[in-house]
Amino acid sequence: MNLRRAATKACAAALVTFVAAAQASPKHSTFSFALIGDQPYNNFFEPATDNLIQHIGNEPDIHWILHIGDIKGGIEPCANELINRRLAQLQRSGKPLVYVPGDNEWTDCHRPSNGNFDSQERLNFLRQQAFSQPRSLGKKNFSVRQQTSPPYPEHLMWTQGSTLFVSLNIPGSNNDLLNPKSRKTSTKKAKQLLKARDQAIDAWLSEAEALFEHDSTRPTETVIAIQGNPIDGSGGTSTNPSRNGYAVFMTRLVKYIDTTQRPVLLAHGDTHRFKWDKPGLKQFGGTPSSDALFYRVEGWGHPFMNAWVQVKVKQGNATPFEASSVSLPSPTADN
Repeated sequence: MNLRRAATKACAAALVTFVAAAQASPKHSTFSFALIGDQPYNNFFEPATDNLIQHIGNEPDIHWILHIGDIKGGIEPCANELINRRLAQLQRSGKPLVYVPGDNEWTDCHRPSNGNFDSQERLNFLRQQAFSQPRSLGKKNFSVRQQTSPPYPEHLMWTQGSTLFVSLNIPGSNNDLLNPKSRKTSTKKAKQLLKARDQAIDAWLSEAEALFEHDSTRPTETVIAIQGNPIDGSGGTSTNPSRNGYAVFMTRLVKYIDTTQRPVLLAHGDTHRFKWDKPGLKQFGGTPSSDALFYRVEGWGHPFMNAWVQVKVKQGNATPFEASSVSLPSPTADN
């Protein structure tokens, strides 16, 4: 047997075992998680993020929190101390919290205002601090599966009941394709790094697709979490991978929908405004049938610190996803 094929089958078998063990809740149930991200952007707003996480922690219907990335502002330094402090802030969450890397904490760290760091070095530091263990963040946490071959430990996979969750390192700044002089690398090198990550993402989604081949673990829907906005964000409208850093992923996403034939929700951040819609995917090879299965949600980000998004999943339903904006209570004399 071909060694690569054997390795793929072994990974698929391990993933099936992982998912089967994780599916402790009923096959078809309803649950909700909270979507936040793109915050805090400076020290002044750290208490607002603390307050938001604490408020969500008191919501009985919310099972866990998804932070969609950017735990620092675009002009803040990417220093160890700041990144560690912001990660510690997420770790204080009373509910489990899953974190997705954002462009501000690695991609854009080459900026002079960020300290002229090497972006890949910052990504490796982030991996060491946030993804050293196969578990979510938070005082209470749950197990996740990490991509170890190729080694992209920030790529996670987990389940709740029959819903499959996949998180991917696809940040803003055109998915790290932007290459200003401050980055101090060649355009060829930037494209090579993106291609390697695209290949890792393709492999990770292939493992997710393998779950739909097994009746005992077949998911009923998938939620894919990334930080960058690949639909109306920094990549523009081009389908040329040389100009749009999200083009390869979006084409792969259409393939994932066509392969699984089950609903897919793409959750992202980066443009900081709540969005809940069903964008068409025709420019990336989508058809009316794939469009019917595709949903998109974006959470609030800085400076909109008084709201979050509740995502409800009705497992096994033909239209399983609902998203709504939730505002924090207005301050009163009593609080």
